[in-house]
Amino acid sequence: MLRVNNLEAGKLGVNRQTEIAILKKLQSTDFVSRFYYSDSRILVTEYIDGYALDPDKALKPDTKTQIVQAIEKIQSIELPDFDTLNYELYLREYCNQLSPLYLDKKIRQALFQIARNIDTQEWNPVLCHHDLIPENIIQSANGIFIIDWEYASIGHPQFDYLRLINSHHIMDIPANSCGLQALQATMVQLWYAIRYPEMQETVKEELIKIIEIVDI
Repeated sequence: MLRVNNLEAGKLGVNRQTEIAILKKLQSTDFVSRFYYSDSRILVTEYIDGYALDPDKALKPDTKTQIVQAIEKIQSIELPDFDTLNYELYLREYCNQLSPLYLDKKIRQALFQIARNIDTQEWNPVLCHHDLIPENIIQSANGIFIIDWEYASIGHPQFDYLRLINSHHIMDIPANSCGLQALQATMVQLWYAIRYPEMQETVKEELIKIIEIVDI
């Protein structure tokens, strides 16, 4: 499978070197396609004969079990040379690309506080996909395969479960995760603001709603 890289992917928080290093580390698993070649322009991986999941298919008990098992395997992989993602800095990199006339200081500080609250909590960092939506899970005759590792890094152990929940309400997670849900939703909304500038006003409204729900 050939992927032509977005030349502005760095603006969206993508680190190609990290992505490839993680893909190579995951080659020993049975849920990642074989890696063949990459450079700054392209990524070549094994073609997986199957179909992308949708919410209904992902909810099937057998498939859900496979997803949970895959996440557990992902989180068991040790990457001692990788730093844990600082979510506040990640949000700041997004916000630095947006005009202060669009997101004022008050909104920015509230968003940063959401991330800071997660960064300063006690949790065991693990390998996270960070964009684990059903569309990034391929069902094949040999089981599921997880694709698009562009945003993978060391992060919060509940993040991948929450990414699925917030997208399509698939997984079950422990209670009192409002702050992490808010962080995840904020990251997605800021991604849209950078990727699709015409959506910025809509995104701003959503960000304000998130801030109000968290009640910082």
